Amino acid sequence: MGRVAIVTRQGLRGPGGHLYKEGMAVAEKFRRVLSPATLKQNAWIPADTDEGHAYWEALQIIRRRTKANHNALHQAVVERLRANAGERFWNEHNFVFRREDPVHGEVFLHGKGATPAWGDYAADATGLTLIALNMAEPVLVVRGRDAGRAPGFSPHGAGRNFSRTEHRRRHDGLSPAQMMATETAGLDIRFCAGVVDGSELPSGYKRAGAVTEQIRDYGLADVVDCIDPYGCIMAGDKPPPWKMRNRR
Repeated sequence: MGRVAIVTRQGLRGPGGHLYKEGMAVAEKFRRVLSPATLKQNAWIPADTDEGHAYWEALQIIRRRTKANHNALHQAVVERLRANAGERFWNEHNFVFRREDPVHGEVFLHGKGATPAWGDYAADATGLTLIALNMAEPVLVVRGRDAGRAPGFSPHGAGRNFSRTEHRRRHDGLSPAQMMATETAGLDIRFCAGVVDGSELPSGYKRAGAVTEQIRDYGLADVVDCIDPYGCIMAGDKPPPWKMRNRR
């Protein structure tokens, strides 16, 4: 018999974006001195400098705050429902990870679109990570295989078939509400801004079964459990009403 589970999937795009912007400005200063021929988008901060240490610590602050946000959301639901909480775990994705490499020593891995799939990627790692595919498909609970071809990562989700703009163009003629009714029948789907963002519906993402098959075929992770959806609360790419009022 299964248990009801709460899965939260959110980050700190605002603070994270500001940190990235400031970090790139510092990286650009190093690029101009150390390697002017290197493209600007490939600028870097040397890890063994004061700036490198400061940037890594700032990333850890973002990580700790993100984890605290997840814990606060879960705890609020548990207290409101007076529920008995079972196992809790979390993992970051789309983040920067540090690990020892037998050839190159300490390396930094930028896991864009990726979830860490090795057991000790962080001090609080449990060995289990979550891969959310789309709002109408199960969330995968996986144990990573540390696949060298990955290198050491698994997907963080299904990934988009095409851009949000292209998705909207391909479904021209159907309202987002009509699309949602067709694609999420039987599920309780809500958008916290009160407006359905059609680009966040299942048709905007790769087929969940194909992603699961690729995880298996490429030996990226073992699926140990699945969390079937009852419903989903989405943010979406639409301005919430309070922002629209501020603009007016």
